[in-house]
Amino acid sequence: MITRAPLLVALTPTEQLVVALLAEGRSYREIGKILSISPQTARVHARRAADKIPGDKALKPQAKCAAWWRGASLGVLTGEALYAQSGATKQSL
Repeated sequence: MITRAPLLVALTPTEQLVVALLAEGRSYREIGKILSISPQTARVHARRAADKIPGDKALKPQAKCAAWWRGASLGVLTGEALYAQSGATKQSL
């Protein structure tokens, strides 16, 4: 069995949040609103996270991140709950 825990550590806190929100089916615009960042910045975080996730490089970052997160089985935390628990603020992201 492959564990995803070491990879989760390799993702920045913001990348983790963006990936979790993508897995919920959120758009970059919605993610931007939730995290108080621009949709383009959310897209950049998704692309950087996707580059760290092993697998098919031909997949779009959004699809690759969401598929990986769903397969990670990290519990019932939603992306917004993860954001709330992180204690992150716009300045700390």
